[in-house]
Amino acid sequence: MTDLFLKVLEMSIMGSVVVLATILFRFLLRKRSKRFIMILWAVVAARLLFPINVQSVISVFNYIPLHTDAITTQIQEAKVFEEANAEAAAVADKTSEKTSADTTVHKDSNDRHDEELTVVHNEHVRVITDVKTLLAAIWFIGFAAVALYTAIRFILLKIKLKDAIRIDKNVYESEKVKSPFVFGLFVPKIYLPEVLDNTEREYILMHERTHIKHGDWIGKILGIVIVAIHWFNPFVWLSYALFEQDIEMSCDESTVSKMTSELRQAYAISIVNYAKRSNTKKYLVTPLGFSNSRFCKAEVTHRVKNIISFKKGSKATSVLLTVTLLFVGAALGLNSKPVAAAEEYLSLTNDDFVQAVEAPVQREAPFDYKTAVPSVKTLTDSEKEISFYRDGKAVKGKLLTPEAIGPYKTIIMCGCINSPSYTKVSKYFTENGYAVLLIKSNLNNDQYFAPYPHGDQLFSEVLDLYAVMDELRYVPEIDTGNVYLWGHQQGGYVAAYAGINRKSEIKGMFLVEPELETVNVFSESPRLVAKIYDLMPQCDVPVTLFWGTMLPNSNEAKKAASLMPDCKLIMLEGNSYSLEFDDKYAENVAKMTIEALKTRM
Repeated sequence: MTDLFLKVLEMSIMGSVVVLATILFRFLLRKRSKRFIMILWAVVAARLLFPINVQSVISVFNYIPLHTDAITTQIQEAKVFEEANAEAAAVADKTSEKTSADTTVHKDSNDRHDEELTVVHNEHVRVITDVKTLLAAIWFIGFAAVALYTAIRFILLKIKLKDAIRIDKNVYESEKVKSPFVFGLFVPKIYLPEVLDNTEREYILMHERTHIKHGDWIGKILGIVIVAIHWFNPFVWLSYALFEQDIEMSCDESTVSKMTSELRQAYAISIVNYAKRSNTKKYLVTPLGFSNSRFCKAEVTHRVKNIISFKKGSKATSVLLTVTLLFVGAALGLNSKPVAAAEEYLSLTNDDFVQAVEAPVQREAPFDYKTAVPSVKTLTDSEKEISFYRDGKAVKGKLLTPEAIGPYKTIIMCGCINSPSYTKVSKYFTENGYAVLLIKSNLNNDQYFAPYPHGDQLFSEVLDLYAVMDELRYVPEIDTGNVYLWGHQQGGYVAAYAGINRKSEIKGMFLVEPELETVNVFSESPRLVAKIYDLMPQCDVPVTLFWGTMLPNSNEAKKAASLMPDCKLIMLEGNSYSLEFDDKYAENVAKMTIEALKTRM
């Protein structure tokens, strides 16, 4: 239910923008037929009823920084979210037990600090989850209350109308009815009071039959559903009231469009006369009646003025307004799609990479290198092999995309290609709506699997990652404004170094047991002697640092977490200090990564 509430909240925020735009156009077109504004009311309904995922460069949301993805990024199924939180709580309990045992045996204050960090982090996760759960419960109670009220009113009205007398095909008359209206879920019927004279009856029947012809009763029912779902949003209540006014005036326009001026005047007088006698309250489930006496004057005044001033526009004007509002509706109804910096690679061949292009950012020595247009090979609809290039050498990559429409938020997994355990992690990421780019440096195997990576080997890996980051602009599936770095062990060091130095190009980092202490030489060149700890205070992007409770040198993790301004240290039971994760550890890391993306980034 929490994820459902978050999706409703996202839809409500975006729907409010569409409501405000519709009100603006409603004012601008106040002298035009109300049937035109119905186009935008349909967009409002679609926005508030359906989770729209279609993206376009014409969307107005490209220019409105709502950041609804911070509320939910392709909201996951509730089961997945609950499993992740349950797993986090279980890991926290086991970690606390293990750390307590170590404290008893070794009397080590550093181990006690590990426990405190774990408890604080997981308590933070629980608090966020509890707040979301509470808000979701409040929303559901409000939804249930509005739905129950509407159902009760519907049932009571149906009981009230059971003795109505049928006087025509779908027309009924009852002494219990004080105001004419259309009523019914699947088969609409017209109900009239007995006090109408023949003239009033004729005009009111014309009006109500026009409502049925236009399907207004369906629109009213959908409006009730929308109000129930978004009961907490005042813009939804306002739009509902304005929509009711517009369908009434649109119906009046259709009714009088074929009348002479004399008949039109008589129709308006009939509305005024009936409104004077009407004191019926208007409920949500009585779709198309007059308001109560407190609102009749204003409502009837608007309707009469609209009837008197109504004029048929020319066909050319009608076509122009319709096309314009359809375009506006599309701009309001579609989601944002960031324009790729360069999409010309789609027309390139695999030989085009030899035509080297300068890196998008000029790198000063000692980071001199040249990039090239990457070559792409499509394997399946959701998998591509991509060769990036640094100084003419290939950096192998594999792009995995989710089923949704891109461009996607993307996690770059450093040094993780062709590994079964990393493949499992990447699959979990794509199932949760993120694209994954797995990359492997162009080092040979002997270099890559050296027991203690250092010097020019590590320097080369960082430059390879730099080149990949420079060339992301040629991959339109990747949303370059939403890129995250993910690295394990040596890849964690590479991700940390690159992420800190190019923090403006990423949204966050995930470092899984990164080799920080043992990798103490960045390059054999005397020009590069900087250590990673010296750079960490400059890192102002969110960082999630994973560390195993059975892993030695926990001081590395604590030191790194204390130096980086926005770093969360998560202690996971066991350790993964090998080239492969075990399945359980991989599952925990993957779930915790997604949770951090949803709550912190």
